[in-house]
Amino acid sequence: MYQIRIGCQLNYFAPTATPSVFIVQPLPQPRQSLLRESFDTAGAAMTGAYVDGFGNRCQRVTLAAGDSVLRYDALASVSRDADAFRPEARAVPPQELPSELLRFTLPSRYAETDELLGFAWERFSRVPAGWERARAICDWAHCNVEYKPGSSAPDWSAADVLARRQGVCRDRAHVVIALCRAFNMPARYAVSYLPDIDVPDDGATMDFHAYAEVWLEGGWHVFDPHGLSPRKGRIFIASGLDAADAAFATLYGAASLTRLRVWADAVPSLVTEALSPIALAPGAAAFVVSGQTMFS
Repeated sequence: MYQIRIGCQLNYFAPTATPSVFIVQPLPQPRQSLLRESFDTAGAAMTGAYVDGFGNRCQRVTLAAGDSVLRYDALASVSRDADAFRPEARAVPPQELPSELLRFTLPSRYAETDELLGFAWERFSRVPAGWERARAICDWAHCNVEYKPGSSAPDWSAADVLARRQGVCRDRAHVVIALCRAFNMPARYAVSYLPDIDVPDDGATMDFHAYAEVWLEGGWHVFDPHGLSPRKGRIFIASGLDAADAAFATLYGAASLTRLRVWADAVPSLVTEALSPIALAPGAAAFVVSGQTMFS
């Protein structure tokens, strides 16, 4: 198992007290577990936790007027296996799908499958159904939607992205979801902490990572149009029909995010037992390990 230190620091400014909901805490799953975690706030009050209709862990927080800081820090254990590659997985026909999955075949706010049926069938109907078709859609999104940070707006949908052919991981994921649903393959939006394990450092700032999952024979399968090679160490946080269901923050007011920092780093197994959190200065992330401070 990999030991991965994960977390985020979110800084906000709010003109008035602002209720909010944050989804940054991973779910325990057979493939991953949490060894320890902490969720701390300054200038904000945690008002309750719940699990939503998609099984996501949600934390309710009220941001105070002025500056607030939220910090989630955890040590996770995750399988050393890369994302599964199962080219033999068949598409499950609608009549055989579990009833709870049918909603993942329908259009949603950011994945307007009904508007993209013609596009989907024109390009992918001749590709064999199942894994091969889902893979072809994922590859197409990777090659034809330019990854361009800052190029898209929060309200862009799959149709908007296809029209502009650029966006970020969220936008590429919506394209894959919408086009897979056009063939009655249940598809959902997923978010993870994704460490750089056995991949070149692209120099990009770490962020929450969005991708698509498609239900084929055997369960949910990762189809990540950001990188075509299976990744290691992916730690699933949340999922939903699209980004509206799995946003890391939902704010019920005019608060603005002033700083975002996300981390997902492999921790050498020799130091995990001695690893404990300490107080942090702004912008610094540190653990005490065997009496010495390690900063990231």
